[in-house]
Amino acid sequence: MKKSAKIYIELLVAVAFYLIFSNMAPPFGLSENGWKALLLMICCVYTWVTEFIPIGISSCFLLFLPGFLGIEKTPAVLGNFGIATMFFVMASLIIAKVFISSGLGYRISLYITPLFGAKSNMVLLSIMLCGCLISSVLVDIPTAIILAGIALPLLKESGCEPGKSKYGKAVMIGIPISAALGGIATPAGSGLNILTINLLNNVAGKNITFLQWTAIGFPMAIVLVLIAWFVITLVFKPEIETVKGLDDIKAKRREIGPMTTNEKKFLVIFIIVMVLWFTQSMTGIETAFASLLAVCVFFLPGMDLMDWKTAKDAISWESVLLIGSANAIAMILSTQGTAEWISNSILGSVEGASLIVLLMVVTAFGIFSHLLVPVANAVLAVCVPIVTVLATSIGVNPLYLVLPLGFTASAVFIIPLDPIPLTTYGYGYWKLGEMAKPGIIISLIWIPVCALSMLLGKSIGII
Repeated sequence: MKKSAKIYIELLVAVAFYLIFSNMAPPFGLSENGWKALLLMICCVYTWVTEFIPIGISSCFLLFLPGFLGIEKTPAVLGNFGIATMFFVMASLIIAKVFISSGLGYRISLYITPLFGAKSNMVLLSIMLCGCLISSVLVDIPTAIILAGIALPLLKESGCEPGKSKYGKAVMIGIPISAALGGIATPAGSGLNILTINLLNNVAGKNITFLQWTAIGFPMAIVLVLIAWFVITLVFKPEIETVKGLDDIKAKRREIGPMTTNEKKFLVIFIIVMVLWFTQSMTGIETAFASLLAVCVFFLPGMDLMDWKTAKDAISWESVLLIGSANAIAMILSTQGTAEWISNSILGSVEGASLIVLLMVVTAFGIFSHLLVPVANAVLAVCVPIVTVLATSIGVNPLYLVLPLGFTASAVFIIPLDPIPLTTYGYGYWKLGEMAKPGIIISLIWIPVCALSMLLGKSIGII
């Protein structure tokens, strides 16, 4: 089938779906506008997943559909578009670009990679821990790109052939998994975290600080990375005992010499930003503001760490527009009562269950929803209002059920269609179906780990 024909078919499916179902009577307990809001959200997610219209364009166009269809007035929809998450993502992508271009990311990787010796399993552990730590404060994709660039020469020198080497599969699958897991450690690790915090505040009126998130997310990320490393080494048992090329890494460390001026500039600025992130509850300075402040400093004369052409190329404008659009449209589900109806219909059966059961059900729901909707922004936008209503209806603090959704937004290991795992796919060491082998095991273990982490955080007063 020609690409143009496929695009028109996908467009026709979306339009026909909405027209047919919107002319049917709404399900019992749901208003006509609530029913249309649900149908529109399904069409939006379908549009974003299939990309028959580029995501950036569709994200803008879909903002005006609720007004055209009489579901919600356009000013009200647009009022939920310009959220802090958009600007945090823009800033974090520029920060990551400077982290790479300054050379500091490369330097850190050279020191951490051989940390536990030359044994193949230990090198993998070093790489994955490195990925987790770096991505805890920077977005995941640049982290994975940096580590893949370090690992590739080691695999080649060790004779690990793409598509055949089990150790090659382990490394190139382990890198994006560790980066994704590290992304849950702090709010700065992923724009999805900030989106979760924003949705929690907008929908439930609840706030969680940078420090609160980190106190739960960081230990959980470390535990999950260690579990992921163990699972990956079982699934893909290395065919080599030791990794060659680590001597070259030591030589490269000598070659790059002491820290450059740009590395020092970036490090000082980034340390200040991290202090602002972690003291948010005391200073009242928002995460997005602190991040944008750092970006502004990069452009100042004498700093010269960034120019506008490089900055605008570093920003994923599609992601930024999708975040704002998904939030704006998802808020309609709350205002029109759709979220409450879905909550009662799907999750109502868990009412009366213990908190540990609720946490495990919601965590599992968050993880496996990616099988149906491999767009994490859309999953959060739809599900946060739903579980907020559920929590309110059964007298549970919405924090306890929304946070697991935020943490599991990075669970993209079963169907690796997310940009994070695809960062290493192009090297040819693994096929799409192979990530699911360790991915489903890690995802299943994630459920009790997340639930227990939340209970621990509650018991010691973190949340």
